[in-house]
Amino acid sequence: MTRTPLRKERAGRGPALVALCALALTSCGTEGAGRTDPAAPAAPSTVSRTPTAPVPDPADDPGLPPGQRAAELAFVQLVAEVAEPCAEGLPAVPPPRGPDGPQPPTGHPSDLPLPESAPPSESAWSFERARQETVLSAVEKCTAPLHGKRIAQALDGAAARTPAEVEKALRGIGYDVDHRLDGPREVNGRVEFTLDLRVMGGALCLAGSRDGTRTDLDPYGGSPEVRCPDVARRS
Repeated sequence: MTRTPLRKERAGRGPALVALCALALTSCGTEGAGRTDPAAPAAPSTVSRTPTAPVPDPADDPGLPPGQRAAELAFVQLVAEVAEPCAEGLPAVPPPRGPDGPQPPTGHPSDLPLPESAPPSESAWSFERARQETVLSAVEKCTAPLHGKRIAQALDGAAARTPAEVEKALRGIGYDVDHRLDGPREVNGRVEFTLDLRVMGGALCLAGSRDGTRTDLDPYGGSPEVRCPDVARRS
C-alpha cells in the first residue's frame, strides 16, 4: 500500500531533464556520488549534527570519478522516465522572444527552460529553516506513486525481508546511487529506508518501510540544502 500525502508546483518533462543533465551533470545531483558496494555502510538516517551551511553536492566535485558521474546520470534518467507519463498534457512551454518576436527553440539543451531559482535571502542560512518540509510539484505528486508501485513490486517479487535483501532489490531496479539511498536498516521489526529522488531543483523524497510482506511508502518534499532523512516531517 502506498501512501501519498503530496504537495509543490513545478514541472518538467523527462527528455528535457535528461538532456539538461547530459549537458551539465553537476546541476543534477542533490548530495553525492554513487556506491558500487552493497555491503558498504549507509549514512545515518537521524540528524547527528547542525550544519552551518547547505549540504554540499558531491556531484559538483570536479574530481568525481567517471563511473560515479555515469551512475548519477543513469539515476536522473530513471527518474525522468518514471515521471514522463505525469508530464503529458502539461501546457507547452512558450517559445523564447527574440528581437523580432517569438522564436522557436532549436532543441539544443541550452534552449530548454531552466527551473526558476528562489531570490537570494538577506538573512543568514538556517539549518532549522532549511530542513522544514516543502511542497511537492504536481508532477512529483503524480510521480511518487509510480515509484512506489515499481518498488513494491520489486520487494514483493524478491520476498525481501532483511535490510540486505531490500537493498539488493532496490539497487536492482536502479536506485543504486549511494547518497540517494539512506538505509535500509531494521527499526522495530521493520526495514526502513529513504530515497532521494530530487533532480533538477525538485523536492521529492520517499520514505519506505517494509514488514516482510507489505511495503509502505510515504513521499514528502525536502530542500536540496539538506539530506532527505534530515527533513523535519509534518505530523
